[in-house]
Amino acid sequence: MYSILAVGLFLGLLIFSFFFIIAKFNNRYYLAPLMTFITAFIIVLYSYFFIRGFEGMGYIFLAMGILVVSILGAIAIPSLTKSARQTRFTRGDKIGLFVIPVIFFTIVLVPGLNESDYWIIEQGQMTVQNNTENHYSVSTISEGNKEIFVRLGEKYAGQKIEVEEINQTNGTEVILNMTQNQSDLHKSPFIYIGLDEIEEPLNVRTTAGEKIHSSTEKTSE
Repeated sequence: MYSILAVGLFLGLLIFSFFFIIAKFNNRYYLAPLMTFITAFIIVLYSYFFIRGFEGMGYIFLAMGILVVSILGAIAIPSLTKSARQTRFTRGDKIGLFVIPVIFFTIVLVPGLNESDYWIIEQGQMTVQNNTENHYSVSTISEGNKEIFVRLGEKYAGQKIEVEEINQTNGTEVILNMTQNQSDLHKSPFIYIGLDEIEEPLNVRTTAGEKIHSSTEKTSE
């Protein structure tokens, strides 16, 4: 969350700088901290009404970073406008009016294009039982999202599960990678994976190609 706060601080600085340059046209320098504050407020509203839940906390931290810049910027306005040199529109300001929006939207949009539609809810190890077999189960969690619980048996004792890839083309394919974890050789790994949605058919397998069956398939066998 601290990294998100840092991003918020940087975005807030970009927003403040952009509107500070614009304010040089009409000497309404209060617009810089005001517009920065309004941006933070809009993000909070978006988080509350559209995102909600735990996922919305990231937007709250982002808004907090922007809000801090708004407050500090309002305090710094008298110092920033004291010098005629600082309030004179320059060639650097012209460049800033173009470069700042490019940087801003690059930071905002590029991570969104690569954003995964899954997240790790919990992972760890459980004590191996004699009848423990590889299996997975699916359940519905908050906001209609899906959760896949994967539990592996004795064969994978002392190992850790990592999500290698999740494909959502022609169904949902979950590919898991196993890594060594020598913390406890008497326990096998488990993982809870959250997804926005699951497209049937659902296939869960390891990078080695071993298919993991659902708990319902195990019951019917």
